[in-house]
Amino acid sequence: MAASATQLALPSGERQPDSSLAVYGVLVLGVSVVMVLGGLLGAWLALRSGTRVWPPKGVVVENYYGTTLSVTMLMVALAGWWALYAVRRNELRQATTALGLTMALELAFVNLVTYVVRGAKFGPGTHAYGTVFYAWNVTVIAVTLTGIVVAGTALIRGLGGQVGPREPQLGWAAAWYGTMVSISWFVMYVAVYVIK
Repeated sequence: MAASATQLALPSGERQPDSSLAVYGVLVLGVSVVMVLGGLLGAWLALRSGTRVWPPKGVVVENYYGTTLSVTMLMVALAGWWALYAVRRNELRQATTALGLTMALELAFVNLVTYVVRGAKFGPGTHAYGTVFYAWNVTVIAVTLTGIVVAGTALIRGLGGQVGPREPQLGWAAAWYGTMVSISWFVMYVAVYVIK
């Protein structure tokens, strides 16, 4: 008799979830963020070059908050890539921890940005600087909130077993979009806190 060959199991005939729709949605969201940031940066530079005193008298920009927010956003980007690292190595606890940390840091970021906006001694209708300053902050808050949704989606799908080394697409989407959220803050940071 011939030696019996090991039979391989066939893959399940069950329909697998398609994560490409979520990945394309995150890609479109990322391109939209780039377009909005480009428009805000163009408006900021145009108003800055056309105004003699920028920022206006009485406006104090404290770099302490900007630096604290920058460190928080750097941690958001690193936690997103940590989540992808864990997903690709099938470490569900690490991926869950990293995505949860990403969401918590983004919530802390939104909390501090709203504190900074509430503490501003001017409003959006006070002068052109105020208008664009508030537009920057609202945009960054909105982008960060969408980052929470993307990380939360990857977290829930990961807990459901739909994200892993065989299907890391949502892990990639969470990592790249977390980086995009961080970049959106750093563009604002350079414009508002560094260049002024």
